[in-house]
Amino acid sequence: MHPTSPYTRLAPLAWLMVLCCSWLQAATIDASVNLGQIELGDQVRYLEDPGGTLTYDDIRHRQDWIRNDRSTFSQGYSTSAWWLSLELQNPQPQTSWLLEFAYPVLDHLQVYVRYEDGRLQEFILGDKLPFWSRPIQHHNFLVPLTLDTGTKAQVYIRVESTSSLMVPIILWDENNFHTLQVGPTIMHGIYYGGLLIIALYNLLIYFVLGERAYLYYVSYIVSLALFVAGLQGWSFMFLWPNATQWNDQSILVFLASCILFAVLFTRRFLATDKPFQPWANGFFFGFTLLCCGAIVASFFTTYTHVISILVPVALVACVMGLIVGIVAWFEKRPSAPYYTLAWAALFAGGIVIVLSKSNVIPSNLFTEYALLIGSLLEALLLSFALAERINKERSLRIEAQSLALQTQRQANEALEQRVAERTVELEQANQKLKTLSDTDQLTGLKNRRYLNQYLEDEFARCIRYQHSIAILMIDIDHFKSVNDNYGHLAGDQCLKVVAEQIQASNRAPTDLAARYGGEEFCFVLPETDSEGATVVAQRVLQQIENTVIPLESGNLRVTCSVGLYAGIPNSPKDVNLFVNRADAALYQSKQNGRNCLTSFSEAGSD
Repeated sequence: MHPTSPYTRLAPLAWLMVLCCSWLQAATIDASVNLGQIELGDQVRYLEDPGGTLTYDDIRHRQDWIRNDRSTFSQGYSTSAWWLSLELQNPQPQTSWLLEFAYPVLDHLQVYVRYEDGRLQEFILGDKLPFWSRPIQHHNFLVPLTLDTGTKAQVYIRVESTSSLMVPIILWDENNFHTLQVGPTIMHGIYYGGLLIIALYNLLIYFVLGERAYLYYVSYIVSLALFVAGLQGWSFMFLWPNATQWNDQSILVFLASCILFAVLFTRRFLATDKPFQPWANGFFFGFTLLCCGAIVASFFTTYTHVISILVPVALVACVMGLIVGIVAWFEKRPSAPYYTLAWAALFAGGIVIVLSKSNVIPSNLFTEYALLIGSLLEALLLSFALAERINKERSLRIEAQSLALQTQRQANEALEQRVAERTVELEQANQKLKTLSDTDQLTGLKNRRYLNQYLEDEFARCIRYQHSIAILMIDIDHFKSVNDNYGHLAGDQCLKVVAEQIQASNRAPTDLAARYGGEEFCFVLPETDSEGATVVAQRVLQQIENTVIPLESGNLRVTCSVGLYAGIPNSPKDVNLFVNRADAALYQSKQNGRNCLTSFSEAGSD
């Protein structure tokens, strides 16, 4: 968002002059910025780079530049890289300028400025870099230019982003830049201050009344404020200036949270005296699932994939929220008129900004501030509705309080006793259930599911402290012949005895023996290097070989083969690497004649 007012937008007409240029250059801009600023969007030429492979040297002499016919260069959601070009000429005495790119969620922004004397300045910007790396600390991207009187400069810009690709370019007189920032900064301060006051007010009401509708509303207001702050670059500037990945994810998380808490608030706020119709309940349930899924997906997939779902979801949610409000109004539900008017205000602001970001309507002062105006009006109207609801609920509570007091006391006493008993039962049942779900029922060892979670936790700890961890993969030799010759009951007995011997080799509570599958076991040894793991593995081999397995048909002895891999992991993804290498070493032990130990360094190359 760029800080302009209606009268400053007329200023470029007084000092904008487009000169002729060669076919290698963009339009020449007269940089006599007498009134402070000039918007350069309609003077830009551009090239698309679908593969993102073109460099500055590649595009300098290209002839196929396309003239931008909009006030702001915008391509919606695009996977291509884009090159922009323009030429500046300064006939004025001032020499210090600022080139502003007034869209703070662009991922990658490279600016090359070539002056007439051959000097080349390069600026690397974008929200994929820490905030402090910017040449000028501002929530938008600013590039300082020094353009002497009567000289020209050629500017090339490379931009690439997973967000909506919009590049509003503004040339500022540096002397007037900070002065003209005061108005927009005050507007943002009023907006965020208003939302903060509304949120704190309703949070206090929630603490007093304990009604979840107020908590949902506060969560919605906070999510809305953080979402808007993320779009405008304020959160990156003040809250998480070094968290570049979270800066993108936060927009997705808080947008999904806005929709989620708005849906929960609507359902709680309007369904006061009678339930909603089935179609409305389906709407609430569906959007709740979608938003929760989007929040989870924002941590595992790309920004583009999630935002392509969230934008239409947000649009549909606005429409459905308005429809639900109108239906509730006709059903004479309490506070439905306030809710409907509030949602209409947000709906209007949301529609405008979605169309703007999708390149359907041009970006201007109204579109830039539409979401702020609509959301603040919505917050105020909903606060009025909640205040009205407080008055109604207070009168109802006073009437019912004396009647329900005695009943409540009796019910509370019985309920407390029942809850205490039930809590003890549930704790015992949950503990038994957890133990059963984590244990292999045949061998008594931990199962594969528990092993996977254990490996993730231990690898995270080893990565943090740079400690070694060892994995032994153990397989019973010729186990199929045991089943074939003695039967499956004998095979089960064999598995139990081998599991007991492996479990007996545990050195400390942190060691874990688990059944990996079939006749294969996994023995995890934290804080253990290859030498220490070799000692444990040899002990396991010896104990199993010396153990007699009693069967109805006689005694049986078996041997095992062991594969070992130990090292210091570098990434959580190394879990699979360690297991695969230990398994490969186990396979080599089988090839070496069984009843032996092979480490991965012996079984194959790293």
